Amino acid sequence: MYEIMKKFEFTGETKTINLLFGTATLHRIRAVAKFGFVEIGELGGWIEKEENLSHEENA
Repeated sequence: MYEIMKKFEFTGETKTINLLFGTATLHRIRAVAKFGFVEIGELGGWIEKEENLSHEENA
């Protein structure tokens, strides 16, 4: 089995959103590797947890 290189990190910026049945805390991500059209250091979107975004290929 091989280890997949991480392509992003959490920035430390968070926000809480209201959902129908509660709230969720989202975390902003930043690219730490160049892939596809993404450059190192580029800010990405918001995810609830690391498992919600793939580190494989151009995801």
